[in-house]
Amino acid sequence: MTKMDTLGFLAGFLTTLSASPQLYYSYTTKDVRSISLHFLIMLMAGLFLWGLYGILLWAMPIIIFNFVGFALWAPIFWLKIKENKFDTVNRS
Repeated sequence: MTKMDTLGFLAGFLTTLSASPQLYYSYTTKDVRSISLHFLIMLMAGLFLWGLYGILLWAMPIIIFNFVGFALWAPIFWLKIKENKFDTVNRS
């Protein structure tokens, strides 16, 4: 592993880990009211596109941490979608 790969893995680990307090709170409480749906859509699209970019470059840190991030945020996105459906039904 090169120094550049080590730097990429460290950066990916830290940025992925930085989301853990929000992810833990949302997973345990199922409360996603304070998270914007637009934020989640843009974040998930960006993580997915960065993952594809990493595949094109065959840059493992980019591939791994962006797809891991996508997988970590996917349940939160799903909870947000369910919350929006529930709110829409209750408002009717």
